[in-house]
Amino acid sequence: MKPSLYFTDRFKYFFKRFSKEESLFKWFAEKAGGESGAFSFPDALKGNPKTLVILPRDMEHTSRFLHAMPDAFFNGCLLLAHESLQSLVSAKRAQAIYFSDLECRYDEPVFLEIEQKIKDYAPQVTIYLGDAFLPRLYLAKVSGAPCRIGFCTEACYPFLNLSLRPDKSSEAALLSQYYGVK
Repeated sequence: MKPSLYFTDRFKYFFKRFSKEESLFKWFAEKAGGESGAFSFPDALKGNPKTLVILPRDMEHTSRFLHAMPDAFFNGCLLLAHESLQSLVSAKRAQAIYFSDLECRYDEPVFLEIEQKIKDYAPQVTIYLGDAFLPRLYLAKVSGAPCRIGFCTEACYPFLNLSLRPDKSSEAALLSQYYGVK
């Protein structure tokens, strides 16, 4: 049997492998906790606040985003990225946490360390890029950031509480505009 995408290999999570996606969504949302604080958008992004950016696993998507963002943006950022993206991310000289596929499963020792590092960082804003993946959405929510932004992610509430839809610009261009960095 293949390892679970979402959970560590422990018996207590064995039956979760057979759960429907809706049920898992509710379970992760419950584990992530209740409501988060209020924020004022777009004011929450002014002044380059401490930001957690959860990068997509997709190399091309990540590359486009990182190259389009101004260097000033990365001064107040913590990036969460798959280990395959390390060379791309290190070129930006940003603070980063890396994980492998097996490490980014709920209740893995490395996952628990990542969760604690994110909480210790205490971001004011979390930006989630890429496809919805429940363990990373959980990390976005438990980051404690009042403003948690995704792109076209209305279905990811309560993990992400703001969904932006860039019309003609890219995600990076839209964020640069809101952050006021060039």
